[in-house]
Amino acid sequence: MRSHNSMQNNTNAEPTTRINEEVSNVGGLINHESENNAAPVMPLLGSGRKKRWSYGSLFFSLFFFVPLIVSRPLHIEIWIIQTLGYISFVALYIKAISQPVKAPPSYLIAMFLLSVGCSFQNPGGATIVGFIAFIVGYYNSFKTGVASISIMMIVLFILNYTVFENAHFLLSASLINSLVLFGFGAMERKETLHGLKENQQAEALRVLSAIAERERIGRDLHDVAGHALSSISLKAQLADKLIYKDRITDAHREVKALAQLSQALLSDIRQAVSDIKQLSLRDEIAKDKALLEENGLEVLATIDDKALMQLTSKQENQLALIVKELTTNTLRYSKGKTVSLSLNLNRQTLIMTYQDDGVVDNSSSIEEGNGLVGVRERAASVNADVSISFHPHPAVCVQLILDNQLPEMAAL
Repeated sequence: MRSHNSMQNNTNAEPTTRINEEVSNVGGLINHESENNAAPVMPLLGSGRKKRWSYGSLFFSLFFFVPLIVSRPLHIEIWIIQTLGYISFVALYIKAISQPVKAPPSYLIAMFLLSVGCSFQNPGGATIVGFIAFIVGYYNSFKTGVASISIMMIVLFILNYTVFENAHFLLSASLINSLVLFGFGAMERKETLHGLKENQQAEALRVLSAIAERERIGRDLHDVAGHALSSISLKAQLADKLIYKDRITDAHREVKALAQLSQALLSDIRQAVSDIKQLSLRDEIAKDKALLEENGLEVLATIDDKALMQLTSKQENQLALIVKELTTNTLRYSKGKTVSLSLNLNRQTLIMTYQDDGVVDNSSSIEEGNGLVGVRERAASVNADVSISFHPHPAVCVQLILDNQLPEMAAL
């Protein structure tokens, strides 16, 4: 018995030691990330959620042609040269926002030289300087950015009085564009760094939560199986001794008790595993929201906390799987840009609505595949009504109505 208790104490101590070690590792990871905050790796302007805005801002670069349009008629050669210069700027800009952080300086220098070259015939070259300032403000610290913009302005100031013959419009336009767009780039950098910091903290919390959950699972399994296995071992030994003494009737009684203990243990383990497998609807929504946003979709999620509290374990598990399936369908088939998800409580009825704004051509010919059939089956398993419609906007609308007046039935 003494050795048995010692073994149990060691079993309890070992997970705790591992947990402490892992918590220390997470703490080291957080400290390491904090040390690296001085030189963070910024997401590329040409990828993820920033891609759409970065490319859309090229619309404002068309001001490059305004001075050519309002000036007196120009020779076709000038238009051709300036158009080629503008195309070169667009190509360099796309390269600059799509390359690793170490690469943009070479592209920015090329863009600056291009703006100077175009400015000999077109003051609109100052437009290019503004885009350079935005990229500098985003990828560099404030001090480095100010130093870079100052150097660029000094060069333009010298050129203004030595080459461009006091073209004050070019200098003033370049200065205004640089200051305004550098400010936008710096603000975008600040917002992005804040988001990165929040993501790091959330990741650390997820790791700590996983460690705590692992400890809970180990403790629950130990509580469930430890006592039962000890009793099974003792009864098996007792039955063996009874058989050795030819007390067959007593041995049969102990074997029956042994079988009952085994069945009870199996049932308890199944229940514990079922609890472990339970999905959190809130966590699933957060995970799917992040996945959709990574693929360039805007997600509008409205979740009523009171509604979540009304869900049984089975209802929450099935709703989480339904949201996961609908997210998969959106990523595979939808060409929309926005996804909305809401979970509301209306008296004793829970309503979950998922929809995206993708365009569906000839919706009458659409056949429901395994995914949507699975959605209907999961909804039916918790006594939910499903309405699936295909319209030009939204492409898919799924509504689940759960009647919580029958929680016992839903939990079966």
